[in-house]
Amino acid sequence: MKRITIIGGGASGTLLAANLLRCKPSETVEVNMVEKRSAIGRGVAYSTSDDIHLLNVPAGRMGAFAENVGYFHEWLIANGYEFDANSFVPRNIFGEYLRDTLHRSETNKEKNIRLNLFEDDAVDVIQDGSKLQVVLASGEHIYSERLVLAFGNFLPPQPSVRDLGFTAHSKYFRSPWQENVFTSIDRDDTVLIIGTGLSMVDVVLKLDRLEHRGRIIAISTRGLLPAVHKLGFTYKSFADELRPMARVTDMLKAVRRHIKKAEENGSDWRGVIDSLRPVTQELWLNLPVAEKRYFMQHLSRYWNVARHRMPAEAAAVLDRLCNSGKLEVLKGRLLSITSGVQFDIEYRSQGEIKRIEANAIINCIGSESNFERLDSALVRSLYTRGLIRNDALSFGIDALPNGRVVGQNGEASDMIHTLGTALKGTLWETTAIPEIRTQARDLAKILLAD
Repeated sequence: MKRITIIGGGASGTLLAANLLRCKPSETVEVNMVEKRSAIGRGVAYSTSDDIHLLNVPAGRMGAFAENVGYFHEWLIANGYEFDANSFVPRNIFGEYLRDTLHRSETNKEKNIRLNLFEDDAVDVIQDGSKLQVVLASGEHIYSERLVLAFGNFLPPQPSVRDLGFTAHSKYFRSPWQENVFTSIDRDDTVLIIGTGLSMVDVVLKLDRLEHRGRIIAISTRGLLPAVHKLGFTYKSFADELRPMARVTDMLKAVRRHIKKAEENGSDWRGVIDSLRPVTQELWLNLPVAEKRYFMQHLSRYWNVARHRMPAEAAAVLDRLCNSGKLEVLKGRLLSITSGVQFDIEYRSQGEIKRIEANAIINCIGSESNFERLDSALVRSLYTRGLIRNDALSFGIDALPNGRVVGQNGEASDMIHTLGTALKGTLWETTAIPEIRTQARDLAKILLAD
């Protein structure tokens, strides 16, 4: 019998489990999934209950399985939803779809496959020869031969200011997904959002839905908002031109040249960026570490703006709020945050030190990716036992492109694997469903072939 334990029941863990259940193994296989939340499949991204929070990929490309990317749209139609393939569907519906996909996979599985769900928290992993013990917070031990770390998103890092005393304030929120965020903010409060990416968009949409009357201020070092989706643009791949390049600046020049060419021929920069998606991981893997660091420091924010876009419906709300003066987007670097009755924030913008005041602060910086900084009993245990280490960029855990985790001895494990966000330093583009579903399919084959 082969036993496989998946720690994490968000999108990546659910897609892996569904792929394992769809296989036809020659031996008995036991799949154990550990998730402390009862809502399997939702994770942070798809746990929202608000229909204003939309997917940022059209429904026709969000299928759970790599061999049928249109499956989600087919599911929508079969379940009475009236969305076309180009619709940006509410994320809570996609969470429902993932749960149903796992249920259907379990219902139709072979008799020699068993799925066990543990609503618990994994706190330790003990390696004993060719076996692994996963220790749960309840004290239960799960024995298996293969372990998959399906980490999702962690809490954001704290803002980079010297004095973090403000974090004890009742209206500082470490994450926009805390249960009490919007019930704790008064309608006339001035709200500061740290970060101007897609999480900030979610917060602004929610505040607007609640008819918030106070000012909303969003700040980031570049002050960049996610670009807006415009569908229908394509561009011929120029990957062969990029593959020999070992400098990020050379790649950037080539991309800019093709964007200009696309616009001259009636296409759009979005078509150029989308044409890179099938080869982004390959190009990243071929870059020297120094070039990856350069990209992270100087260009990654611009890539994220162009690559991770918001639906036009969301952009319309932000435009309305900006035009009315209710929403202000600032470019600057935070210097200090002090708190009393309200927050006093100091930041530097274009060489000038400025100050703003706010009644509430919501941290939308994004998930902490330096695993050595995480406040997680499981991650601390994995480090203490030498089972994981940071990748060269401290942007995830060190692993091979196929998900085999590299321990502190520098050797790739045959027993411990990962996928999704933990591979960001290794693959860069690895957090969206199109990438995760491919990883889940390929990893399922590896786990069952060993």
